[in-house]
Amino acid sequence: MQLTDFESPQAQSGQDHGEPTAIRGRPIRMPKTAQTPQINDSIGSTSSDGLNNMTTSKKKKKFGFFLSIFLGFIIAAAIGGVYWYIKSNEGPLTPVTPVGKGETKPQVTQIMNPLTGKMFAENAANWVDDRPFGVMMNNHVDARPQSGLIYADIVYEVVAEGGITRFLTFYYSNTPEIIGPVRSTREYYLVLVKELGDAMIMHDGYSPQALYAIDNWPVRSLFRGGATLPSVCDGCVWRDQSRNVAYEHTEYTNGVKLRELGDRLGWQGKTTVRPWLFKDDPNKYVSAPEAKEITIDYWYHGDYTGHFKYDPVSNKYLRYTGVDAQDQPIPHLDRETQEQVAVTNLIVQFAVESTIPDDDKSRLKYELLGSGKAIVFVDGKVIDATWSKADRDDRTIFYDTSGKEIEFNRGNFWIGIVPDRNVDQVVYK
Repeated sequence: MQLTDFESPQAQSGQDHGEPTAIRGRPIRMPKTAQTPQINDSIGSTSSDGLNNMTTSKKKKKFGFFLSIFLGFIIAAAIGGVYWYIKSNEGPLTPVTPVGKGETKPQVTQIMNPLTGKMFAENAANWVDDRPFGVMMNNHVDARPQSGLIYADIVYEVVAEGGITRFLTFYYSNTPEIIGPVRSTREYYLVLVKELGDAMIMHDGYSPQALYAIDNWPVRSLFRGGATLPSVCDGCVWRDQSRNVAYEHTEYTNGVKLRELGDRLGWQGKTTVRPWLFKDDPNKYVSAPEAKEITIDYWYHGDYTGHFKYDPVSNKYLRYTGVDAQDQPIPHLDRETQEQVAVTNLIVQFAVESTIPDDDKSRLKYELLGSGKAIVFVDGKVIDATWSKADRDDRTIFYDTSGKEIEFNRGNFWIGIVPDRNVDQVVYK
């Protein structure tokens, strides 16, 4: 029997100084002791020559004495000066290893997350050999607030049916342990999965068209790989019924367990994702018109209206979902942290929406191949844009009106896919 669009009914519980060298120099020569002169034996008289010789001798010895002392001082001063010069030019006591000729200081290798453009030191990019995975997340009023939405690298928001949107959340550099609630998928969500390097996707249930795509494109479906079966992946999913809501709004999943399941299914390994362009110049779009508040009514104004307010301090857009009784937007919070969802780059992509003929649940189809209009919001500015996607496995690329590919800020993305008939229902100021 084929599985239907409804979620599976199983409920699981998861949860040193050396001494100076002696200096050697010439010793100072000291004068010999003066001898008493010889006196003539003649009484009362002294030899004149003897006296003169004695006087001359005394003068010579005295001169030699002072000369020796003077030379000694000069030699000592010279030696001392040399010693002082050597000591004052000694290097630091700590040994320093010189950098060889041509050598440079070690450089830290940086790795970019291709989904967000964020740079990570190589030793911190523990996700680099993983594959991105997506989760179909419920956005019904009874499913709010969701868990794990704040950690997503990319969030796509598209109507599933009846004007009710669902989120397709992609995780790469972050892997939360609580994500949900989880819902079923549709074929057009899987088109987005394929363009992210053939990512994995977690969902519970599918439409007939989505089942065909999973089996024939194919798609790395964690659900079809046994994620909801305790015998296959114990702790992958569980039901939280503490909020007293309908069963279909109660399923949660563990991102770490999903990665482990993906490895067992042989889906581990680095993936290739065509990254968008990222800018480091904060003034790249300084001349673009301002847009500080954005409202998106996918079908109608109300519970599923998306609202964003630009925060210049963080350079992000704060997310609001639905409106209260006074028609004021309601902050969209994370259930686990109570942190408001915020995004760095906001894109509205217009696409053709239609109903699937003879579908008993009036399911929808979105044409995501080809091209169309788009609006990009970044740095509190608005940029008129277009989008293009040539093939199912190709990345959707966004261009400005001059045909240049748009450069985004490094950070997370929120992409709302709106029916092209409702262009006027995207309002900003």
